[in-house]
Amino acid sequence: MSATANPLSAKLTKLLSSSLDDQKLRTSLTALSEFYTVNAVNARHNLRGDIERRGTEVNYLLLQELEKVNNQFLELEAEMNAMNLLCQEMQDRLDTASDKTITLLGQADALREQSNLCEVRQTILEAFLERFTLSESEITILCSTAMDVTPAFFEALEHLEEIHADCNALLITEHQRAGLEIMESMRTYRNISYEKLFRWMQTECRAMSRPDGMIEVRQVTKKAMQALKQDDQFFRSILEELVHVRRNVILRAFIDALTRGGPGGTPRPIELHAHDPLRYIGDMLAWIHQTAASEREFLESLLDNERRNRGRGQAEVKVTKASSLRLVESEETDAEVVASLMDKNLEGTARPLKSRVEQVLVSQANAITAFKISNLIRFYTSTIEKALGTEASLSKTLREISDSSMQVFYEAIGKQSADLLRRPEYPAQDLGPTFAVKEAVSQLKEIMKSFDTSFVQADEGNKDFEPILNSVVDPLFQMCEISAAQQSVFNRAVYMMNCLHYVQSALVYPFTKHKTQDLERQIQEYIDVIVEEQHTALLKQSGIAYLIQALETKDEVTPLSTLPNMDATSVSGVLSNIDHFLGSVHLDLTSRLSKIVSSRLAKTVSSKNVKMFVSAYRQLCEAIEHPLNKYEFPATILVRTADEVEMLLVED
Repeated sequence: MSATANPLSAKLTKLLSSSLDDQKLRTSLTALSEFYTVNAVNARHNLRGDIERRGTEVNYLLLQELEKVNNQFLELEAEMNAMNLLCQEMQDRLDTASDKTITLLGQADALREQSNLCEVRQTILEAFLERFTLSESEITILCSTAMDVTPAFFEALEHLEEIHADCNALLITEHQRAGLEIMESMRTYRNISYEKLFRWMQTECRAMSRPDGMIEVRQVTKKAMQALKQDDQFFRSILEELVHVRRNVILRAFIDALTRGGPGGTPRPIELHAHDPLRYIGDMLAWIHQTAASEREFLESLLDNERRNRGRGQAEVKVTKASSLRLVESEETDAEVVASLMDKNLEGTARPLKSRVEQVLVSQANAITAFKISNLIRFYTSTIEKALGTEASLSKTLREISDSSMQVFYEAIGKQSADLLRRPEYPAQDLGPTFAVKEAVSQLKEIMKSFDTSFVQADEGNKDFEPILNSVVDPLFQMCEISAAQQSVFNRAVYMMNCLHYVQSALVYPFTKHKTQDLERQIQEYIDVIVEEQHTALLKQSGIAYLIQALETKDEVTPLSTLPNMDATSVSGVLSNIDHFLGSVHLDLTSRLSKIVSSRLAKTVSSKNVKMFVSAYRQLCEAIEHPLNKYEFPATILVRTADEVEMLLVED
């Protein structure tokens, strides 16, 4: 029998091919283990019956449970039917009620529409009244003289301006009459409000009487000034009132500072230092400068100019709300107003300052002090002009007294120069700078030092100092030329060069660069004169002066040897003494140039003399060696060649 026909074999094959990981198999075995607990023959024979019996019991239990569910569904069905009956009854009642109330609903809808329309109209009316009318409290705040100006006043005023501006929109609609009526009423309120604000601000201005300028400006005062800008007439009147108060206060404070000093005598009165011109004038100018700075800070705070400075770079006209208050003046406009106010407020100090400075200048004869005073005034003039502008009265006064101080300085210098020219001091034996020159240079050093520390100089080659330098130096050199007129050419040149060098050595500042160059050019001119004189003397000392003169004056055709005293024997006799000259020439040069103060200049003169002598001797040697001049055996005539002479002179 084949394996496929054998049932046992088939079962074994199926059993062996089953996988123990099969979930169904494992579940079946688990269920089997619950009642198949004994592996006996009887139990194995009854296994099928037991399984079928257990299946029947399970199905019976399932039927019992399903019967319970069915009974519950039947109960639910009965309840649903009862509910459907009730709902149908209610629907019938609602249909009856709807038919009866349809007219009432239509009336209710109509009333609802009318109510909504009334609400819209009420909203529009309230918005119109809020936008185009002032409240009773706002009218009271703006118009009542019994109420003070507070931030609420400016809120109401801004609302008024908004209404006035918004009325322009009404004029281009069909509501022109309403717009005109509202504008007229707002104009009335506006006039009353600005009149009240103007009167209040007048009182505030009269209270700004502290002399130090450091007045704490309240925010409400700043807003008042900004608001008054909208009315040019009121704004100008307030500025005039402010100028009247502040000018008198500052003038009184200046006079007190001069005569009485500060509170309790500290600081002391400025006029106590009238004996010291620099300190006296400096204290007055410093007080005015400090007051100008304090006044600017006060005015900028009053006009709220700091806020505009922070807004630099933004549009000059800014829009905040739909009112005329939205116009904000540009920074330039505010700066001009501040500068104008400062000019008028400080104007009163100009006259007492000018009279006192002029009194000091009239009694001032010292040129150095006059120059220091002028520098001091120029510094404060430049500083105050930056704060007030060049056209301010105080700025003009400062320029006038600055010019007066410079005039006093030039007059003092002119008087000194006239004294020098009237009584010139003659050169000493050593031809060095005289006492008058040294004294003038010492004074010039003081003037240059003062100018260097005056904070008013410009760049290098400063043109401001050039006329001052010329007024001191030029008369000095004129005196030197007059005093040296009786000297020899050589001594006059040495003396003038020494004086020029002495003055030049003092010009060590950048702003004297041009004059230093001019003096250097003049020194070179006198060096040329000295070198020329020395050259003539050296030629005579060496004995070749006649030979050089003959060489330079003869024509090009005539031989040099045919001229009188220019034959070979005569020339040889002259040149035979050249070694003696070369041995003593440096000693002679040192002796003659010892009166030159500067060793650098003396060395320059000596070097040029050597070069000129060597050049002349070389020219003579070349002429003797030239066949045209018909000297036989020129080598026997020339004791020293030009190169040898140059080497000996340079080595020495």
